[in-house]
Amino acid sequence: MIVFNFIVVGLLLVIMQTTVCMPSPVWLFAPDCYYVLVAYLAYRLDLLRSLIVIFPLVCMLDVLSGTVLGMYAILCFSGYFLLRFISGKLPVNESLYQIPLVGTSYLVVSWGVYLFLRFVEPEGLVSWSWWRMIAQAMLVAVLTYPLFYLFDLVLKYSHRRLFPWNSLRLRTDNRRRRQA
Repeated sequence: MIVFNFIVVGLLLVIMQTTVCMPSPVWLFAPDCYYVLVAYLAYRLDLLRSLIVIFPLVCMLDVLSGTVLGMYAILCFSGYFLLRFISGKLPVNESLYQIPLVGTSYLVVSWGVYLFLRFVEPEGLVSWSWWRMIAQAMLVAVLTYPLFYLFDLVLKYSHRRLFPWNSLRLRTDNRRRRQA
């Protein structure tokens, strides 16, 4: 149930981002909400469930964005593994580093993907601008807290059982037999 709910939330975020929030792929104020979902999955879910959620997310992003195929797959999977590796190594409380680490990792991964795509397809790329990417990283960092709150609600909702068998208190013994 957790995987299904996060796939639905991820697909809704992708549809919202590619239709409403991104009039063009190079628009400065296009929030990358999918990356916040990838960061949440890296922090809170196990490896198998996270990868099952990320795979349809990157497929939809590649199809709907109209940019270089595989770019979002590289971005999401490298961001996921980078955040998972770094968050496992830090000894501090998770709330102290989550939001700045999401923004910083977005900036690092975007730069790495840009360098990779520069060698693969040099004529199809927009020139790199640090101030634009820092503004996008700040936008991702600002959206991290409210989206993490929303994802926590989805996770809490997903843990509820469809059939509340625990609330049914069936007695296994006979009351009349306990007369001692």
